[in-house]
Amino acid sequence: MAAIIRKFLSLLFLFVLFLGLVACNKDVVNENGEEKEGKPVKEENVVNVEEAEKLFKDYSTELYSIKDLSNPPTFDEIAENIKVYLTEEQYDAEIANRKFQIPELVSKQINKSIEVQDVKLEEQSKNDDGTIDYLYTTTFKVYDENSSKIYEKKGELTISTTNNELKIDREWSRGVKIDGLEQGGL
Repeated sequence: MAAIIRKFLSLLFLFVLFLGLVACNKDVVNENGEEKEGKPVKEENVVNVEEAEKLFKDYSTELYSIKDLSNPPTFDEIAENIKVYLTEEQYDAEIANRKFQIPELVSKQINKSIEVQDVKLEEQSKNDDGTIDYLYTTTFKVYDENSSKIYEKKGELTISTTNNELKIDREWSRGVKIDGLEQGGL
């Protein structure tokens, strides 16, 4: 009986020793390389502002660009092209708000083409859910063969990482009034 107890205690000792070694070898560090006690580090993609600006500029270009007034992109074409830039929830919201019709309606009413010139983002906050909030400025050129004018649209933007891809989770602005429009704007 004593032999069984010694064998059991030996196994128990080895088991506790094994757990101790595993626990000691599990280094958990925070963003600064410092140890964090007992909290696992969530592996996330680091989003830099250049990647976020590229995403938002590509989205804005697909949404707002109207180069050929005689053959502007349709609602369905725009919807299909920008789907890759948006979370499913944001895509559904933009469909419901008929946002994809606005550039075409503006362009037809003023009889001018629209082109996205530039996008600038300013990071506001990194949120606990992994999203990042930005303030944005989008610069548009509204033009025809006789004239052109530059407009700036300011707003707010939230970008998330979904399946290792950046997605626009929220976009909001008051719009920008375009000369020649009776009401509304981009």
